[in-house]
Amino acid sequence: NNEAGAQNALDNTGSEQMVLINSAAPPFDDIRARQALTFATPQNNYVTLLGVGVARRADSMFAPGSPYYNPDVIQETDQPDRAVEVAAAYCPDVPDNCSDDKIDMIYGFAGPDLATTREAELLAEGWEVAFNVSFEEVAQDTGINNVIFGLYQAGDWRSFGAVDPVNDNVWLMCRTIGPLSLNFPRFCDKDRDALLLEAQITEDPAARATLYQELSAKLQQDYLYIFETHTVWGF
Repeated sequence: NNEAGAQNALDNTGSEQMVLINSAAPPFDDIRARQALTFATPQNNYVTLLGVGVARRADSMFAPGSPYYNPDVIQETDQPDRAVEVAAAYCPDVPDNCSDDKIDMIYGFAGPDLATTREAELLAEGWEVAFNVSFEEVAQDTGINNVIFGLYQAGDWRSFGAVDPVNDNVWLMCRTIGPLSLNFPRFCDKDRDALLLEAQITEDPAARATLYQELSAKLQQDYLYIFETHTVWGF
């Protein structure tokens, strides 16, 4: 809009709002727990109630319109019955991580903040079909440190969105996992590393796009991120 010479523009093509999952910590070191959390996530309600008609649904790290967007990657959210089935299979195998036939989990978010609290409550309303959800509300800097040191199970996060996706490699490569990790899910996949490095040196735009579309499919199969919306930036 334009009022008294001021202009305001909105952009929602860079960085994604998500639930970040720590694959190195119970219960999410088991892919079944990560799958159950994805299936139980009420993404439709999230987009409708928290996106308020502005934020677009995200299914991957690339937004529609990007040459790297893969239209075949559609997140498996809003499937509570599947979440219950997976939790029912998981809990007998790992009873120490469950109570009353549901998976015990801790969800971290920054606060005190009304918006992040409401977001946590909305997510928990969906997750509670298969999870016993506890909240961990901490100051933002503490929450960031917890993620870097791997002291979390699942949490509110925003990431990716580089204009050139090669600049997002730091968040995905095996070599950035350590005591302090920038690969925040702490998930190493050598095949994914090879794909990222091939995309980095590929000069043909169509071939490069195909590689990043393959990346989106791999991320979906590993259940490390539950993408919610493409972040809306105003400037």
